[in-house]
Amino acid sequence: MDEKPNTDMRRKGSRSPDVMIFGSGACAQKIAANLYDHGIHAWLAASEDAPRKAVRSDSLHWLSGIELHNCRGFAKNFDLKLRRGKLLFDQHAAAIVLAEDDHRSPNYAPYGLEPAHRVLSISSLEEKMHRESTQELFGDDARIVFLNGWQNDSHPAIAQRMLAGCLRLQSQFRVTTYFMTGNLKVAADGTEAMVQAAKRAGAIFLKFTRHFPTIQTDPEDRFEFDYLDELTRTPFRLRADWMVVDESIGPGGHLDGLAHRLAIRQDSFGFAQSDNVHRLSNATNRRGVFVAGGSRGILSADEQLADADQVTLSVLAFLQDLDVEPLPGVEIVRGRCVRCLTCHRLCPHKAIDIGPHVSVVTEACQSCGICVAGCPARAIQMDGVQIGADVYRRLRTPVAIEDASAGPPQIMVFGCSRSAGQALELSRLAGHVLPGGVEFVEVPCAGTISSRHLLAAFEAGADGVMLCSCHTDNCRSEIGNQVARKRADAVRHLLEEAGVDGSRLDISSVAANMGNEFTLMINAFAHRIKALTGS
Repeated sequence: MDEKPNTDMRRKGSRSPDVMIFGSGACAQKIAANLYDHGIHAWLAASEDAPRKAVRSDSLHWLSGIELHNCRGFAKNFDLKLRRGKLLFDQHAAAIVLAEDDHRSPNYAPYGLEPAHRVLSISSLEEKMHRESTQELFGDDARIVFLNGWQNDSHPAIAQRMLAGCLRLQSQFRVTTYFMTGNLKVAADGTEAMVQAAKRAGAIFLKFTRHFPTIQTDPEDRFEFDYLDELTRTPFRLRADWMVVDESIGPGGHLDGLAHRLAIRQDSFGFAQSDNVHRLSNATNRRGVFVAGGSRGILSADEQLADADQVTLSVLAFLQDLDVEPLPGVEIVRGRCVRCLTCHRLCPHKAIDIGPHVSVVTEACQSCGICVAGCPARAIQMDGVQIGADVYRRLRTPVAIEDASAGPPQIMVFGCSRSAGQALELSRLAGHVLPGGVEFVEVPCAGTISSRHLLAAFEAGADGVMLCSCHTDNCRSEIGNQVARKRADAVRHLLEEAGVDGSRLDISSVAANMGNEFTLMINAFAHRIKALTGS
């Protein structure tokens, strides 16, 4: 049967490199304007309820009332099906940017409050100050209390906005402001200076750690705050005319659906960027799909604009292939593939194309090898990676039991090139030497190691096998370390079922800078295996 390798060719058509941006806020608009300045045609897809405040209407191309129905294709060649009402239409894009605004909800309930005329959220205050005269809004000699982070710490980006509102009111108008706060987060740039400026302007800061004020409404719809000074233990009562509450920030209402349809991994809060250091600043688990601003996390307004500039650079580098790394090629042997689609389910980068023949898309593949290890038909090959042959070449033929003490125990160590491989090199530069009998096999990712590779090491004569992966949220392929652990646990169970001590198989997490620790880990494992074998 013909076993012609089936690799997807780079598909660079004659179409212009359009970029699809999902979002309509300041961050999304700045990305589109930046790309326009570099000769890139960008579309802004705005949902029905998103405001359109175009800052550069000459360079912005809008698709209003749009939802993403589905996405096919890969990096440089995304085919999007968009929905407007009942109408479906197609749009091609070379790259996609998620820049939806975040969702902000006032924290009324944590303070025992409900929305009212004199109870404003910080967003409402900002809008009112932008649209109308503050003096007309509050009147002279008004007392305004800002409630910030009582039960739950307010995010630095929110605390910064609260302080900015407090400072502006106190310094520019004839009002008195009080800033009642729990732990005040001042990590945002310039926030600490803003606190000092507000104090110099006359704002009164009251901090609480255990006992927070009680709030009551008087017959004139003003507010009374009863609280205990935590230093003097003296009770106080403060009367105020207005209250401003802080907000909680979360992902926008459309972001979850977008991430799902684009197969983008989300963080624990639902933002469209996983908690993985390799995704910073604007990458996702899919090459060609970027995330910025309120879709990436909780960022201040200035941070979102800076993020727009950063993602613009990332998109331009991607379109010009400046982000391409020299990676080993991965191919599916057509004659062996049985179309079980295990590779499609496993691939964290969505680099498997299901066409007339299942193929690996070069532009999207990150050569993690998870599909190579997971293919039950062994139909996927990676250039230069022959793990099984390497195992048998490095290990000796098993010796008779009575001769087991003839030398050191034979130990096979599999390690990710980006973590354990670099840690080993650092260890060698520091002058450390691996124990005798230890063989190290470097692989692109711990996920490249299959259950059969681990078993093959034992069959070839290994007394112990060690699998080294990246730490949690530090794996470039997102799930390579998780897949490796699951496979190792399954093999350990098989060994124990066969009467072999499961501790002969070890899986550990290693970082690239752990040269000394890596040597200690291998030495400890070698001593443990030596005790088990009596060698």
